[in-house]
Amino acid sequence: MPLVVVQHKTGRVLEDMLVTLTHALPDIVAGALDVPENEAARLTAGDIEVWVQESGKYDVNTKDLEIVIWVTDFPERKKDLERRKDVILQGVRTFLAEYDRNLSGFVWVLLQPTAFGEL
Repeated sequence: MPLVVVQHKTGRVLEDMLVTLTHALPDIVAGALDVPENEAARLTAGDIEVWVQESGKYDVNTKDLEIVIWVTDFPERKKDLERRKDVILQGVRTFLAEYDRNLSGFVWVLLQPTAFGEL
């Protein structure tokens, strides 16, 4: 289960925009990180968890909108990670184009060895 953390600066990202983005991210991320040829690496939007947090007053050098994605490291993802990151980045850029905001930010995909178990 990939985890997407969306950190934002208070006042820079509008609340309605943030709500809409967090609901769009599971589709964007699943589409980019799904590996159809490996059953263990398959993803749907329902597999993506999104956490939202505001930048803290002690944070340094933060952007207006930061999207960090932790996902299990599979060889199929690793071999074309830049392309997959670009798909997510383009999805977020397309989303942001609907708003008249000039935001700084990034998308960062982190492949990790993981173990996940549901309760």
